[in-house]
Amino acid sequence: GTLKDIEHIDISKTGELLKGCTLTAMCDIDNPLYGTNGAAYIFGPQKGADEKTVQELDAGLRHIAEIVKKDLGIDKADYPGAGAAGGMGYGMLCFLGAELKPGIETVLDATDFDRKLKGTNFVFTGEGKIDSQSLRGKVVIGVARRAKKAGVPVIAVVGDAEHGLDAVYDTGVTAVFSINRLAVPFSEAKKTAEADLSAT
Repeated sequence: GTLKDIEHIDISKTGELLKGCTLTAMCDIDNPLYGTNGAAYIFGPQKGADEKTVQELDAGLRHIAEIVKKDLGIDKADYPGAGAAGGMGYGMLCFLGAELKPGIETVLDATDFDRKLKGTNFVFTGEGKIDSQSLRGKVVIGVARRAKKAGVPVIAVVGDAEHGLDAVYDTGVTAVFSINRLAVPFSEAKKTAEADLSAT
């Protein structure tokens, strides 16, 4: 809410403090900083922001991008992942010179996932809710893309599945199963989540 009040940014000491450092920031989404696919519009409502607040937050993000462009000569508002964590991806890029990498890709590389796929019959993966955000690079899709290249079927077991997500099958997901068999609110469903997962 206070981004609109920023008038000037000076990061002249940053280079000295980070000399010899290489920073990598992992994020699991590729949203830009602002706009209808940006941090405020996509994630604000999930955190309780109403329409008016979303517009104010988005205006603040636009403002900070203008100041960064003016004072630092950096224009990265549209960089994939700039909108991660409420704009933290953008801050990591602009203020710390970090490289943004998809979190799932980094984790899969670190765990030698591709090698472990050899001889595998199925991959089981999951997340709380598979929705349009999942398609932007979250765990299930990252796993599915790798498994698809190796010709291994992927079964996603999820807490909830948004309607109209045929695109997940294009990424390599073979089947999606929701562990919730009854239409109950999350506050109720979470009490039996372990048993429901096991049954599914």
